Amino acid sequence: MRNSYLLIFLLAGCLAMAQNDTIQVSTSTAVVIFPTDISDRILGDDITFFMSEQNDGGSAFSRRILKLYYNESPNAKNRYTNLTVITTNGNSYEFTLEYQKKPSKKTWYIKPDQAVTNILGTPVNSNYQKETATAESDMPTGSGTNGTITDDKIPEVEAETEETISEAAKPTKELYETDKEEYYRLRSYYMQFDKAKLPRFFARSGDVFLWLKGVYFNEDEIYLQFRLENQESIDFDLNFLKFSIATSYKKSSSNQKTEILPAFRYKVPKEVKGNTENHFVVVFKKFSLDRNKVLVVDLAEENGNRNLSLEIDHNLINNPFKI
Repeated sequence: MRNSYLLIFLLAGCLAMAQNDTIQVSTSTAVVIFPTDISDRILGDDITFFMSEQNDGGSAFSRRILKLYYNESPNAKNRYTNLTVITTNGNSYEFTLEYQKKPSKKTWYIKPDQAVTNILGTPVNSNYQKETATAESDMPTGSGTNGTITDDKIPEVEAETEETISEAAKPTKELYETDKEEYYRLRSYYMQFDKAKLPRFFARSGDVFLWLKGVYFNEDEIYLQFRLENQESIDFDLNFLKFSIATSYKKSSSNQKTEILPAFRYKVPKEVKGNTENHFVVVFKKFSLDRNKVLVVDLAEENGNRNLSLEIDHNLINNPFKI
């Protein structure tokens, strides 16, 4: 009997440990918050699962936050993958990422004792309070429920927004210096219906097309001009639009993929009615690609499988039209 109790105790402990080291991920943002700044992140399957790019700016806690997503597409096969995170104090954490359509929670707080080892040889959890700039009890909370930190809001003009632009409103150098968001808005407003510079660059799913109309450079930003065309009779509801830098599939058998966040989104539609189209613009801080990299645009349908993936190579990104 004593052996039976011992076996039950051990099994319960293993189950609790497995649940503690499993993070549920969906197509929406899963936020993982570590006790110390993140130094390195290694993702097993970086095609089906995404993680946010390291953010050096923002709040004092931005380097402790990792955002994870699942890419639900017809080609997605893996429902699980591994994630290793190393923090600046040398602690190494290992997790299993599990796809769940409805995760049990959206924010995961990681404790120091969840570290598997310390690569510097320091005992796990030692000097933790010394190295932590602010105790967890002092961490700021967002507007979400249960005091969780919510996803950072990307500046955006929504597609449904009615705009009135006076003839005198121009994207001037002075405006760029004083109000970048308004500058991006005006640039995008005047650009949205311009004739395409790239007439035949698109991704297709059935009779839904994502067209890249042009890549532009102005001041210190890159502007991507798109047209989303729905030639089918059923409406297209947008689930998400994501951008990532990836290793070219043609150049490498093992693809590395890291999400890149826009500085501004202009008129990205939530819905494209049947037999209609929408024009929109996405603005990024200046970046470039080497010859083995591509910018991947992933656009997924809500409650449907008309998903599109568009690869933009280094030649287009590194040689934009100047405006």
